[in-house]
Amino acid sequence: MTNTVAKSSRTILCPTDFSVASTQALLHAAGQCGGNAELIVLHIGASGSGDHGTMLKEHLHNFSGYSDLLSGYGCRVRFAVEYGTPSAAIIEYAEKADADLIVMGSHGASDFRRLLVGSTAEAVMRQATRPVLVLRSPKRDGEKTSHQKEQTEVLTNSND
Repeated sequence: MTNTVAKSSRTILCPTDFSVASTQALLHAAGQCGGNAELIVLHIGASGSGDHGTMLKEHLHNFSGYSDLLSGYGCRVRFAVEYGTPSAAIIEYAEKADADLIVMGSHGASDFRRLLVGSTAEAVMRQATRPVLVLRSPKRDGEKTSHQKEQTEVLTNSND
């Protein structure tokens, strides 16, 4: 006889590249947290691109800014760094963390075929077995980030 333990809380995975679009998605994800939900903020570093120790210090610095932003949302927050191809690493981490939802921002600024969704977001939407919510921000990097709710385009996959 096998005993299974029911999952006691909701886990939301929010990948970030520290862009304006990622920050807006993170704030949206934090707004979806309630009660004993956990928000995992995941950054994917490029493997083989420099000293991981130095890069980790930079990521921790960026995470500290997110910590201040998220302090008023009342959800548990965990920060994580993985290395590899962004879409594959996000999908693998979502499985490992048993995420209930992946929320990510999209720049939507690559070629015409990926005008609405960036290539990483598109790959995650197509390949993830977890539900994915992509928020395409109307703001572009370099513009001032407002922490008020803004109109964004929301795209979801139908994976369960």
